[in-house]
Amino acid sequence: MKSKDGTEYAQNYDVIVKWLAAALRGETLEVLGLKTGRIEEVFAFEPADISVKAGRVDVMLRDDTGAIYHVEEQRNLKKADMFRFAAYHFLGAEQWGLKLTDIILASGEVWAGEKGSRAVTTESGRYDPVVIDFTEREGRKRLGEIREAIRAGTFDNWLELVFLPLYGREIGDARAEMAEDVLRFENELYREQKISVRLLAATLVMSNKLIDKERLRAFWEEVKMLDIFEIAREEGMEEGKALGIEEGKVLGIEEGRVLGILEVWQEMVTDDLIERFGVVQPRILEQIRAMQNPDVLKMLHRQALKCQSLQEFEAVLNLIDN
Repeated sequence: MKSKDGTEYAQNYDVIVKWLAAALRGETLEVLGLKTGRIEEVFAFEPADISVKAGRVDVMLRDDTGAIYHVEEQRNLKKADMFRFAAYHFLGAEQWGLKLTDIILASGEVWAGEKGSRAVTTESGRYDPVVIDFTEREGRKRLGEIREAIRAGTFDNWLELVFLPLYGREIGDARAEMAEDVLRFENELYREQKISVRLLAATLVMSNKLIDKERLRAFWEEVKMLDIFEIAREEGMEEGKALGIEEGKVLGIEEGRVLGILEVWQEMVTDDLIERFGVVQPRILEQIRAMQNPDVLKMLHRQALKCQSLQEFEAVLNLIDN
């Protein structure tokens, strides 16, 4: 069994973090082990003043106390990543104020820091984000605890399941097997209607960095799901047609609907608008539902988080529609 360390796949974590951010509205960051107020707003911030090569600041959360959190995922966290995050952090603080906390979700080979601290310090300042180190959590033990808690009816921290494949220090086959066990467990929960397909899909995307492509495909067939985000992209035109996707674009409306990619993005855009602006005119919702290009829908998702008013978003929508 071959396994992945995440370096051979395009970045998928942005999608997952956005799904989680949307799910966190009205909740706290307890899923990450942090005490915060309830999340009231989710928005995007992409630093145009920085040439971004290895990642970008794009998900920010604001709680009911006015505190702002930037959530960033990093596999194989290195000291060099900390300097990059520091640049993003202070650019964000310039725009959003000093009540800004960075949260880095670290997995894989995680930089241990120096003298017991992962902060980076220069003669002029110090950058000390919250690092959630998933390698410090025992994955199989936690999976067993969650199973028991669900049986007892005492488990409600469902978003933790998305990150469970990243727990622990296992590598190679052991890591892949752990990810597969989590996916099988979540598929059982989905079939019992205990979790949403969106949560299962988020865990599928997370795990495609950990499991060999051929084994991954066999598993998708087993659970009747497909990794629509990256495997079709790698397989080329003919395989992409079989899956209903070519380079991330749906090659047939019906095939796309079966895979769910259009509905996922349409729902995300409409949810963002309703959360931010309240009542949304039916004509706008109809235009969004009529969109058949997932790339356009992804762009509209970003605009829904950036636009300051519904009128501003509608102007963007009409520009695209025309």
